[in-house]
Amino acid sequence: MKVVCSSVLKEWYEQEYSACDNITLFGEIRPEVKNFVEILPGGPGESLELGCGDGRNLTALARKGYSVTGVDMVDSTAQSRRLNPWLRNLNFQQADILKYRPAHSFYDVLICSEVLHFFMPQQLERIAPSIIEAVKPGGYIFLDILSNLTRQFHESGEPFIWDKEAGLSISDSEGLFDKWLSNFDILAFNHFFDKQSWPLSNSANLPIEPYTWQGTYVSVCARRRT
Repeated sequence: MKVVCSSVLKEWYEQEYSACDNITLFGEIRPEVKNFVEILPGGPGESLELGCGDGRNLTALARKGYSVTGVDMVDSTAQSRRLNPWLRNLNFQQADILKYRPAHSFYDVLICSEVLHFFMPQQLERIAPSIIEAVKPGGYIFLDILSNLTRQFHESGEPFIWDKEAGLSISDSEGLFDKWLSNFDILAFNHFFDKQSWPLSNSANLPIEPYTWQGTYVSVCARRRT
């Protein structure tokens, strides 16, 4: 099993986003995120996505009437802010989620999707309170953790892991959500198996070889009690 330094992730994503000539690198929002957005009351209101990528989820929230704030470790929305009219008023902040502290009890909606599996378990425990407490009473949250995750390089078939990642099972992820969201009413727990090959763009000279990953997203939709 090869261990790859996770410090290359920033370079990887910078090159992926800069090579994308479409509004979105990732395509349509995932079904469970779409279902979450559909149950939300209409805006106005404040929404935040941590690890917002190209803004595909924020676009859905903007369409719903919410003001949108996105945070990512690279300038991931540079292209979509220019091409996507729903993101013209996006408040984007380039920041490390491990160091970012959102405003307390400020957001009507918070999404953190396709991100948390990149952190070590002790890091998750450290940042979870600030994420959870950013949601105002009566507000909504969507979280997921990619669980039972495996990766392998295309050419050699060799499996690999990042040197820093959660490495959680499905039951581990469910247990964390149960613990973190004790002051929330759980609206839905979902499992979504996914398999993808990377890169998604035509990027050249990426810091690691192309690979395929597969795993199950454990996601939760919840509403903070008033």
